[in-house]
Order: sequence, then structure tokens, then C-alpha cells
Amino acid sequence: MKKRYYFIIALVIFIPTMIVLSLIKDSHQKPNIKISNNEIVTSVPNCSEPTIKIDEIQNIKLFDNVEVGNKQVGYKEDKCYAGYFDTQFGTCFIYINPNIHSYIYFETKDDNCLINYENEEKTKELYGIMNNK
Repeated sequence: MKKRYYFIIALVIFIPTMIVLSLIKDSHQKPNIKISNNEIVTSVPNCSEPTIKIDEIQNIKLFDNVEVGNKQVGYKEDKCYAGYFDTQFGTCFIYINPNIHSYIYFETKDDNCLINYENEEKTKELYGIMNNK
């Protein structure tokens, strides 16, 4: 009986501790974007991590300015907005540095997306790659 009691107490302490540690770990990760093998791979803390196949992209447009509103789910700091946000295009998956004023908007079968890359020049290069798929 005592062993069972100690086991239940250990579970009650262990499970919430693991959940809290997992949430802390996720919240301290930085967003990341990689382009390889004809895919755009994003990693955003506390958010789904879509992989976007470049050949499935439709309706690609390049913008110098966009309006980004409230965060629905994701990550928002001075140099990076990542996750699902309200935008002038509706709710979009975005991965942007708001200080880089070059944005690629596109649609996939699942999402509307708004991204930019390391700088304005790299963003325009990526736009060229995506547009010439």
C-alpha cells in the first residue's frame, strides 16, 4: 500500500514538472528558416512547423510593405515574427524580420504565407527562385 502511495505522489510531481520543462524549452528556442531540396522549412517555437514545397506555391507576389496585426499563435520579438498572424491578406503563416522591408506573399493549398529572408537582396533572390519553379 505504501509503495503505491509513493508511486502516485511521484507521478503527480513528475508529470507536471516534465510538462513545465518542455514548455520552457520550447519558449526559449529561436525561430529558424532553411531552404533546401526545393522546400522552405520553418521552425517556430510553440507553433506548427510547416514545410512548404516550392513547386506547390501559387499566387506569388513581392511587397515592400505589409500590415501585420495581432499574433494568433507563434513568436513575436523585435527582429522576428513567426507563426500565425492577422495580416492585410487575412490570417497568414508568417516568418519575417519586420526590419527587412521586402516580403514574399504566396498561397499553398493549406495556408496563405508571408516570409522574408536574411536581407532584402536574399528575399528578392528567393522570390526569383520561387517564381521560376
